[in-house]
Amino acid sequence: MKDILAGDPIAMVKASKLLCYDKSTTSTLLRFLEAETRVETRHALLYALTWHGHLAQWDLMVGILKNVQEAPLVRGQAAEYLAYNFLGVRTDSTEFKVAVDALLEALKDPSPEVRYCAVHALGNTGHPPLLPVLQEMRQDPTPVPGWAGTVSSQASESMEWLERMHENRLKNGS
Repeated sequence: MKDILAGDPIAMVKASKLLCYDKSTTSTLLRFLEAETRVETRHALLYALTWHGHLAQWDLMVGILKNVQEAPLVRGQAAEYLAYNFLGVRTDSTEFKVAVDALLEALKDPSPEVRYCAVHALGNTGHPPLLPVLQEMRQDPTPVPGWAGTVSSQASESMEWLERMHENRLKNGS
């Protein structure tokens, strides 16, 4: 646990990958996140929380995504949390609408990383009405340092994901 706060990037990555499998650490990670100001550490904490799959952090992650004072790395990780947890939220819920609205706003962000992660998350919604938005994002050829591809290539991939996730939603009745 101390390695995630250590400031050593290699130790932080290892710690966040280990902690992502230990859901008993959620409350501790949230406490650390509340007090932490360093971008890389906030990112590592959010990464671990993303994989815990607790929908109790949904509003927190939407708030982080919407907070333009947060670093793009942190906001992108908040979008990743939403991406990996969308199937646990019904498309007719307030939570779904608030998250989608935040992601749609993030598509206008000056940071290509935030746009890339928002496109990825929208693809994971499994919500067909969002296909035109993803189609439009295929016009953004901006490369994203640290990620494979461009906003455009991620939009194309996300369109395929959206269709698969929609099929999953239909099977699960959500």
